[in-house]
Amino acid sequence: MVVFVGGFDPRGGRYYHRLCAQQAKLQAQVDQAVYSVGELKALQVSEEGKAHSVWSLGGSSPSACEYVFFDWTDHIRTHWPKSLYAVCKAGLRTYGEALISWRSLRSLGAALPYTLLAFVYPLIFMLLLGLLGIACLYGVWHANTDWPWWSRALACLGVVAVIGWGGKKLDGLLHISWLLRIFNFARSSARTSAPGTTEQERIHDMAQWLAQRVRQQPDLELVVLGFSVGSAQSIQLLDALSDALRSSDVAPVKDRVTLLTLGNCIPLFSFFPTAGSFRSSVSKVAADPEIYWVDISSPGDSVSFGMCDLLRLALPDASPANESCVNPRHMCTPRFHKLFEPRRYRFIRRNKMRMHFQYLMASEKAGAYNFFAMLTAPTSVRQYVEKFLVR
Repeated sequence: MVVFVGGFDPRGGRYYHRLCAQQAKLQAQVDQAVYSVGELKALQVSEEGKAHSVWSLGGSSPSACEYVFFDWTDHIRTHWPKSLYAVCKAGLRTYGEALISWRSLRSLGAALPYTLLAFVYPLIFMLLLGLLGIACLYGVWHANTDWPWWSRALACLGVVAVIGWGGKKLDGLLHISWLLRIFNFARSSARTSAPGTTEQERIHDMAQWLAQRVRQQPDLELVVLGFSVGSAQSIQLLDALSDALRSSDVAPVKDRVTLLTLGNCIPLFSFFPTAGSFRSSVSKVAADPEIYWVDISSPGDSVSFGMCDLLRLALPDASPANESCVNPRHMCTPRFHKLFEPRRYRFIRRNKMRMHFQYLMASEKAGAYNFFAMLTAPTSVRQYVEKFLVR
């Protein structure tokens, strides 16, 4: 069973089911293989909770995996303002709180300068757009002093409209507000990740349901797959699942559950001073021998934390010599540059959103990282990772 926890994306199970089917078909042509994606169905894990989605994903193995889409899109939509003004206003607050943790910013810059650049990228864009607007307004107002004041005021309004329109068009091309929404959510979730919230209740319900499945099927290979921002949600899910398994009659088993994080954003969610609850979950998962955690994140994906000292960035106050931490077992790079022709890869690399979604998409050439082969292999996911991705 694969439990997919998606990123900060208001699109739900239908979109990801369609993406899975489309990309499986494309990957099958590259691999000269057959991948099958089953019908989308609703999945109710508790009587009162929101329904999730489930479908089957099959490959060369005789049995298909059960692919569960953990649906938290309603929670995302409550943190997804449509107004760009509201996004930018919240962004200024986010950057203000980030400056309080300037030591963590310095550590991030030393470890992943491109990721730090992606973090300040929206702020630079807002400042440049604001300076351009001020300069144009000043120029229009003072360049036509012989005009009546009302005509100069109309000209200034026209300038504001053009700059606003141009900024919105650039945002559509560069996905600046998408990044800023993620950063704003990281700040707000640091305050709302305490037990008792709707988000945590949904995580608790899923953990209880998964624990029951493990009791019913002791030989079940359970993979919790956290993609992008979902990597932070999956950490909290694993924390809750670990507690549920320990409180049950299931005997502790080393490496019982596999946590697979793709394009992880974990240090971003532990970054803010108010994220103590989340940092506690990271510490528990890192020290839990029953969890087998593998991170696959590309250094070329500038909005993820790939191939870095993940725990040092996520837990800056923890001892660097903490011998109790057994996770993550491996940090691997998908080597996207080997999966495409150079020209195609350069195009993907320039588009931050397209690059970030590549973990879930088909490749142009056969290679070690293969999302669909990994989840449908006759062997376990961890065996696939150790054979093809661990260097």
